[in-house]
Amino acid sequence: MKIRVNQIPEGGETFVLKVEEKKANRYFSLLKNSDFLALSDLTGNVNVWDQDGMIIVEGNLKVDLRLTCSRCLSYFRYPISHHFRSIYSPFYETCQEEDLELKPYDMDVSIYNGEELDLDNVLYEQVFLGMPAQALCSPECKGLCPSCGANLNEGPCHCEIHSSFSPFDVLKKLKLKG
Repeated sequence: MKIRVNQIPEGGETFVLKVEEKKANRYFSLLKNSDFLALSDLTGNVNVWDQDGMIIVEGNLKVDLRLTCSRCLSYFRYPISHHFRSIYSPFYETCQEEDLELKPYDMDVSIYNGEELDLDNVLYEQVFLGMPAQALCSPECKGLCPSCGANLNEGPCHCEIHSSFSPFDVLKKLKLKG
């Protein structure tokens, strides 16, 4: 949903957003190295208002994602539900020399170009910010056997433990004086 920033009422406006699961997955599939899917519609309630030329977007987001565990490579459901607040500033073609240096508050401001702000993109952005840095199916995930690749969460593997050569094996023979 796109809103025209010059038509935001003085007191702001509230929107109920819904991006269908199929549409969200089409968007996610366009991204490089994305190995996740939406398992539900992406929904959110968003309040938008203009504050001294800056567009403030505050709301809540909900979606269930299918992520891949980084230890055992199994798929698991990861629900995202969080509150967010974003600040958007218009893009200016020309800037002054003092504008070239970033100030601390600039790190919290995003840029929009033109007369419209796409609220669907705001929700997509918040999905990425709500994803874990390391996706784990559970904190106790045991991962995969380094020898045979068996999922150790399903039980112990039956491969023989091979001692592999390591360049650090030489350090085992090192005797320190002292």
